[in-house]
Amino acid sequence: MDDLVELLQIEEVIFEEDVSKQKMRPKLFISYSHLDNTAEKPYIKEFHKYIVPLESMGLIDIWYDRSVLAGEEYQSEIDYNLDDADIICLFISANSLSSESCIGEKKKALELRKKRGVPVVPIILSPCWWKDDGDISKLLALPTDGQPVSGFAEREVAWQNINDELKKVAEKELKIIQLKVDEKFKQFLNDAELLKNAHPKKENVALKDVYINTVLDEYDSLKEHKGTRNSDDLLTSLLNYEKIIIAGEEQSGKTTLCKRIFYDLRCLNFVPVYVSNKNVSSPGNLENTISKLLHEQYSDFDEVRIDAQRIVPIIDDFHRVKNKERHIKSLRKYTYSVIVVDDIFSLNIKDETLISSFTTFRIKELKPSQISELVKKWVGLTDKNVEGDYKDIDKKTDLIFTTLGRNIGKGILPAYPFFILSTIVTYETFSLSLEQDITSQGYCYQAFIYYYLRKRNVSNDEIDTYVNFLTELASYMYREKQEELNSNSFATFMEFYLKKYYLPIEQEILLINLSEIVSHDSFNNYSFKYPCFYYFFVAKSLSEHLGDINGMEEIRNILNNLHVDEYAYIAVFLTHHSRNTKIFDEIEKIALSLFDKYNPATLIKGEMKFFDEQAHNIVDVALPPANVTPEMERAKRLKDRDEFEQSHLDISQEQHLDEDTFAQDLRKAVKTVEVMGCIIRNRAGSLEKVRIRNILMNGMNVHLRVLSSFFELLKSETELEEIVDYISNRLSHLEERKGQNQKLSEGKKRKLAKIIFWNSNFLIMYGIIYKIVRSLGSDKLTEITIDVCDEISNPASFLIMHGILMEYSKNLQVKELEKGLHRSDFSKVAKNALKLMVVNHCSLHAVSYRDKKRIADRLDIPECLEVRPNILLPKNS
Repeated sequence: MDDLVELLQIEEVIFEEDVSKQKMRPKLFISYSHLDNTAEKPYIKEFHKYIVPLESMGLIDIWYDRSVLAGEEYQSEIDYNLDDADIICLFISANSLSSESCIGEKKKALELRKKRGVPVVPIILSPCWWKDDGDISKLLALPTDGQPVSGFAEREVAWQNINDELKKVAEKELKIIQLKVDEKFKQFLNDAELLKNAHPKKENVALKDVYINTVLDEYDSLKEHKGTRNSDDLLTSLLNYEKIIIAGEEQSGKTTLCKRIFYDLRCLNFVPVYVSNKNVSSPGNLENTISKLLHEQYSDFDEVRIDAQRIVPIIDDFHRVKNKERHIKSLRKYTYSVIVVDDIFSLNIKDETLISSFTTFRIKELKPSQISELVKKWVGLTDKNVEGDYKDIDKKTDLIFTTLGRNIGKGILPAYPFFILSTIVTYETFSLSLEQDITSQGYCYQAFIYYYLRKRNVSNDEIDTYVNFLTELASYMYREKQEELNSNSFATFMEFYLKKYYLPIEQEILLINLSEIVSHDSFNNYSFKYPCFYYFFVAKSLSEHLGDINGMEEIRNILNNLHVDEYAYIAVFLTHHSRNTKIFDEIEKIALSLFDKYNPATLIKGEMKFFDEQAHNIVDVALPPANVTPEMERAKRLKDRDEFEQSHLDISQEQHLDEDTFAQDLRKAVKTVEVMGCIIRNRAGSLEKVRIRNILMNGMNVHLRVLSSFFELLKSETELEEIVDYISNRLSHLEERKGQNQKLSEGKKRKLAKIIFWNSNFLIMYGIIYKIVRSLGSDKLTEITIDVCDEISNPASFLIMHGILMEYSKNLQVKELEKGLHRSDFSKVAKNALKLMVVNHCSLHAVSYRDKKRIADRLDIPECLEVRPNILLPKNS
């Protein structure tokens, strides 16, 4: 366990320095009018002759538009090199002051001066009204006092004066560019700690290997939400707004962002300095602390030659710092600064005007597409040029969503990179033996708990005390039906606990060490920081009282109400803490009672006659066209999932309680099967085969009985006609709203309404079958799945079996599927569902031309010849 705890310390991972992005010397950009570089006025040519020695000495790289090669895009090259400049010379004359392109370059130069501190040097070529230009007149112009070069009796003197001054500027910029990060501090930035050796296929892992952009909420000075921003835009925000606050929970990746900002600022020739709260906690002036750290973090740091405008303090965990107001006042010296806190709304600063100039951001949880991207990065890590396969990617993505609790409800852990990578490392590092008497999911949370305790230097012989305290606290809150305890309730609990148990640790120290598991909020309330820990310890307490009459009665109550998220989560953890067969007996008994008025659907011809009669209304499917890749389709579906999660807030528990009986029964059925699936996946190696087989079959039958109840509803002709009428009327309203000139006849509208209605019913049927696949499927249980489905031996079990093989083993058996399509008992809608399952699989996985041709020929599924909005295509369209 100690090895695991160390492996979980992933926030120490950081980027390796990308040397290729580091310049060797400053780039000098020349902005001029072409009318000032002619045979009569060879100003640029003369200047170039005098400045070239500085280039030969290695002080600068010179760039102006004569560097653009034939065939290159002219303006884009100029724009790129202006943006990349470290020194900008504006050659001023009447020609340049009236030139549109020169005016644009001047504007950009002044913007870079403001944002990045890029030196902008006006060089006056000839008499003009440059002093009337407010932007130029406030800059130190050359030659000395802004005398025009054309006014010198000997131009060599003017050019030498310009050359001498530019040399000073170049030496100063070169000093910053050549500033090296100290080797010891570089280890902090680059060292992957123990995670660097935690990957099975890559010898050394750096944060850049697994770093992904995160999304942040942006707030204005009044803490009003302004929208969201990608973490890659943080640097842009800093350069635009100069001062930013980054907020986020523990493990949300705040320190990682600090290091990323440090890296990006250094690439832009700033001098960032990382300040931990420990550095600031020591007495003394913040400016002195920053100076000390600059000397520690950089080799040969020369404070005299580096402007404060270039120094960017990045203060981590600022919420832990004392005398915040004094330190924020000290930051006024620096043009840019970043402070990192846990909560932007509780900085507790009296003078709010001090932070009114800060733009604030809060780190959001990763979206489904970002979780997938992070998993894909991890799976794809290898010292060899080999990409991770979809089977491994999908397996680990499922693992993450299960660990986060997203498969049962709204989730019990935040989707932060720490938890995602830690989960993967936990499973990969230990590769749990199937004979172990624990569940894989529960073990992962147990690992998190040990990590937090060891992070606080809790010794091995003390861990049992902490675990016992957490178990009793969760049990007390559960009995009292309290999500949090106020100070009085917590005092009552402590009194109860101390009467029952000896506590060899001071209460204050115990609570400090548990601060990342048990929260103590601003209102003096105590609660578990993440729901997973609460459910984990409630289940532990209940499992320890299985022998009690009241204990088993409470467990029955939980198992009978799995439509309540809290009970569903506790049930999963119960099977982690206990192997008592009474729990499994009770779950199976409950499963048998759900929708027990119906027989499990089979999808055979006789049963589906009423549906097959409408088969002409159901759309055909087609294999994806050659120009639609699995990556494109996966990205599209992940984007849809992101948008769905954003727009559909989770329904509250109180709303569930108001559901009608059927809706509650349906929700209970779905949740019960989800829990059954979690149990057989988690306990695949420690449950008897007979038990797994029974749970699998009973779980399948719950959904198949739900499907039968749905079919019963469809057989009511009166209700069907009412629904078709309703859809037809909605189509009429849609026509009116869109103001269509050519409207459909009533007959065509009813025909279209029937197509919509029966395709919706088909997709509901397919969705229920697919729900069985997702709820109960696993690559660990392929043998038992095949055995159960073969025993049932009907079209429904055939679909379930091959759905699980495709989803979890990535195994599409064309010959077996062909046999299924030709079975005499297969209904038309069952065949359509099977084809849709195959098309879905082919859309998400790489399939060779030969295999696609084989599918088309043997399974009678055509290939779509052009990109369509989705894979379902109407007949004869």
